Amino acid sequence: MGNNLLVSILIPNYNKANYLTETLDSVLAQTYTHWECIIVDDHSTDNSWEILEEYARLDQRIKVFKRPVDRKPGGNAARNFAFENSKGTYIQWLDSDDLIHKNKISEQVSCLQASEGNSVSVANWKWINESSDIVKKNEFAGNISNIKSRWDHYPDNGLNLILWLFKNKSFIPIHAYLISKKILEESGLWNEDLIQNQDGEFMVRVLIKCEKVSFINSVYTYYRRPDSNHLSKQTTFQSWESWYDSYVLCDNLILEKKDDLDTRKVLIKNFEMLILSTLFDYPEIAKKSWKRIKTLCPKCFLDFKKPKIFILFSLFGFENTLKARKILKRFKIIRN
Repeated sequence: MGNNLLVSILIPNYNKANYLTETLDSVLAQTYTHWECIIVDDHSTDNSWEILEEYARLDQRIKVFKRPVDRKPGGNAARNFAFENSKGTYIQWLDSDDLIHKNKISEQVSCLQASEGNSVSVANWKWINESSDIVKKNEFAGNISNIKSRWDHYPDNGLNLILWLFKNKSFIPIHAYLISKKILEESGLWNEDLIQNQDGEFMVRVLIKCEKVSFINSVYTYYRRPDSNHLSKQTTFQSWESWYDSYVLCDNLILEKKDDLDTRKVLIKNFEMLILSTLFDYPEIAKKSWKRIKTLCPKCFLDFKKPKIFILFSLFGFENTLKARKILKRFKIIRN
């Protein structure tokens, strides 16, 4: 029964010609053969489109589109358009510079078929660099019976997994998941207004719907480490504001499901990271983040295990502390 279920592999692309061939070859290598691959090009200016047309001619399961001009530019709109054109029971998100092990879809379909209720499957994963060195060393090595589980401490409930990832400042790349289309129709698609942490906000909505998260160690997905040109490396005011907005959206969803002190203590960690990242270059974002912390957890301030800056905010106020630190920094009494 499982082998008859169509899997839709959905790929947004913008100027990834250097990696497209490798990514699409990892799709063609899948031992699970009942798939469709829908690629939406966001009007690339390199030779991506020529490569995509070549692969579409090579295999009729590959379907290529250009993002309609009436849709917002960006990967989120491309992903949503791909989803709208998909027919699969399960959805495999995949960026155009990342890779998946040949047995990934096969093992995850089997895993989900054996699960009850609303479930997602998560495969193992590794970072790769521009030359895919880890892949070359491991030759997509999978099905290793004696591999130590990386997932031992990861909760197998969706909401608990979200909070564990936040608490431990960790993440799971989007293409490690295999998700049923039914869950995505309930959770909603990609937020086209976000330019940062869109995958984090998206997966919060998905995981909240999941009663069970099933982890697989034996097959890998490969996540290419972003270079300095990658959108995730942007450090503009707009990009930091998008981080802030995404965290607020996540908070609101999570607190609807679980609102207690421990949860709020976890949620403020995201805003603490924002403060440390934006305090001097974008103090407006830091100030908003501090206000958000006070709203989320009014009694969480005087925790002497936290960076001293948060204690100073609590004792002397945000503005006074910032002024003092600017003066101290100017005279090189402190570094940041």
